[in-house]
Amino acid sequence: MQTTVTHVRNPLAGWDISVSAKAGDKETINGARILVNGFAQYDETFDAPLDQWQQQLLQQGDFPEENTVLVEITNGNGDVIRTQDSWK
Repeated sequence: MQTTVTHVRNPLAGWDISVSAKAGDKETINGARILVNGFAQYDETFDAPLDQWQQQLLQQGDFPEENTVLVEITNGNGDVIRTQDSWK
């Protein structure tokens, strides 16, 4: 499973956060959850397994405070793969 998290300062407020995941060979993506500073901002279980997934969240987090994004991807075996990004 390959997961990517990027962030860009939003000129109006906070940050725009983009998350993507790509399943490896014989893997699927069955669910995704995004937490920003400890609060769930996205939580979805997919009806049909996916090979790829992406989501953008706008105006999240705080500027100029420290921010943390935790991404949890659930694969077809029920394993949760976590990726975290933090910045200030």
